[in-house]
Amino acid sequence: MGQTIETFSQDIVCLYASFDEGLSADFCRGDSEPTVNESLVRHEPSGGRFGGRLVVDAADNVWAEDEFLYRAPGNFPYTPAGTGSGFDGTISMWLKGDPDADLNDEYPVDPFHISRHAADASFYLDLTRPNDWRYGSPRRLRFGFYGDSPAQNMFEGGWLLVAGELGWDDGNWHQVVATFQNANSGSDDARAALYIDGRLRATMSGYEHSLTWDLQSLGIGLGQRYVGSIDELLILDRALSAAAVAVLFQSDQPARLLWGSDPAG
Repeated sequence: MGQTIETFSQDIVCLYASFDEGLSADFCRGDSEPTVNESLVRHEPSGGRFGGRLVVDAADNVWAEDEFLYRAPGNFPYTPAGTGSGFDGTISMWLKGDPDADLNDEYPVDPFHISRHAADASFYLDLTRPNDWRYGSPRRLRFGFYGDSPAQNMFEGGWLLVAGELGWDDGNWHQVVATFQNANSGSDDARAALYIDGRLRATMSGYEHSLTWDLQSLGIGLGQRYVGSIDELLILDRALSAAAVAVLFQSDQPARLLWGSDPAG
């Protein structure tokens, strides 16, 4: 491509799963082996962005949320509150499927999720129900991020970035990137952004995102109630710039090659 981005380096990678050879993470700071519900999730060695892919058929799994989980410690950026600095991050993944045709209409669907509860200390990417009372149809993609909220009330303690009119019935792969900055900083200086296919779709800034996690009890969930394919999962401890997100989208090679070496090697 002829363009490099300085922020692409192995040093900022928390977890990377290409799904080319299997379901284990290619590179991670924590446990590389996921917990897999084999009746709902499988690996296919072809059909992905560059090789293999994760295939999920979990339309009727309701609230079990046991489709696919990596352990959180080390694999997701987190700094506890009160340390004098917040934490940043990027979540990137590729999705392929037809949300309006294939998903269960009764439930929201979370391609990505880490939380105590959706409305309590969370980051998630979800697809809304069709005919949602807030958004209507077709389904919208949301980046949700909630602080500590013991009431676990969807109307308290959280924020949502929403992108609609996805047009994902085209049979193509689509990239979703969510970035966040200054979580747990103790100030109202947090920022977040949502990108689809390299294009900025929504932003938010000037809020306080405070969340308290016991990382040992958390998992990074993929494919909750999802039907379709997932590929090239990348979690960083930095918030990529819009320019870096565009490079990541436009690249014709696996993400690991953008930081100059194979992290598995």
